[in-house]
Amino acid sequence: MERTSRRGRRPDVATPQRFRRPVAILAVLVATASPGIPASAAELLVATVKGADFVVPGSGTTILVEFATDQPVGGVGFSGLWSAVLADEEDGIAPWSLDLEVEVTAPDGSVLVWEEIGGDRTIADFPLEDFASGFDGVSGNGTFVWAFDSIGPPWVAGLDGVEFHLTTTVPDVEQVFTGSTEGGPLWNRPYYIAGTSGLGPVSYHAMPFTVTASGGYEIVSVVPSGNNFTFLYRGGFDPEAPLANLLDYGLGNGFAPNGTPAGTSRIDALLLEGESYHLVVSQWSATATSQPFTNTVVGPGTFLVDGGGAPADLDGDGSVGGADLAILLAAWGGCPPKGACPADLDGDGTVGGADLAVLLADWS
Repeated sequence: MERTSRRGRRPDVATPQRFRRPVAILAVLVATASPGIPASAAELLVATVKGADFVVPGSGTTILVEFATDQPVGGVGFSGLWSAVLADEEDGIAPWSLDLEVEVTAPDGSVLVWEEIGGDRTIADFPLEDFASGFDGVSGNGTFVWAFDSIGPPWVAGLDGVEFHLTTTVPDVEQVFTGSTEGGPLWNRPYYIAGTSGLGPVSYHAMPFTVTASGGYEIVSVVPSGNNFTFLYRGGFDPEAPLANLLDYGLGNGFAPNGTPAGTSRIDALLLEGESYHLVVSQWSATATSQPFTNTVVGPGTFLVDGGGAPADLDGDGSVGGADLAILLAAWGGCPPKGACPADLDGDGTVGGADLAVLLADWS
């Protein structure tokens, strides 16, 4: 059972970095997970139910959600705007959105325990747009019991604009993007609870993208040495307003709750087809040397860089060529459930001659 955790209340402290040459941006499909990072199966979104706004007191609350999908369920997702309805106003230590957890019971009695589904109080996972895997292909027809809990009384968390999701486990689609923050534009990056960091201005690299399939994605960013921050924005990115549209971030100073070492940051998020996103890799501080980075993305679909491209641009590099052909041939024969495979270009649930024809027509 996978348990999601993002507790990141650590000092804004940098470690030394060393200079590296810039590396051009590219995207390729690879077969193995990043070294040192646990592999996880991709989760494709298969069902969504809108819910009413609710609060989570210290005693917890239970929500019954009726789903109807014929896909085997491997995980759950949750969307909502978190707020502190009743909080510790003296020093702000409770509640934070990372104090929210939920135990989801499937119709057959299987239980998925999802701890710390939120992030820091001000920016990370605010709003929430998260997922967790752990079900072993349970039925998606029937009532799922969501038992939410928060930090003890008298603190109360509020959740607005709520949506509950079910996901099904599909084969991983993995991409690798490399680049460098050297010579990039400058900004004052977000700092986990205090607004923007006082260690800037620092250089950054922003990558606009969309996804070809809705579901759970894992984004892991690695730099050769020192510390590393990544930021995920939805609906637009303005470096002059670094907290606006911020969906999530990855802590890369060695204190990440998901166990990543210094220099590695990880974001797990529920990304939606049709939405626009930006992934920002940021230099840690103005006194640290800019350096190259490697971003590995695993999910049910591909990242299309610069807001999209031809459907046959399977590796998201902005053109259709040999790398895309290799991806299509590797998936030849079928990839159920229907729509879970980016190489299924005509959407018929299999990869074959018709998909090859689409790719060749888009060749550039």
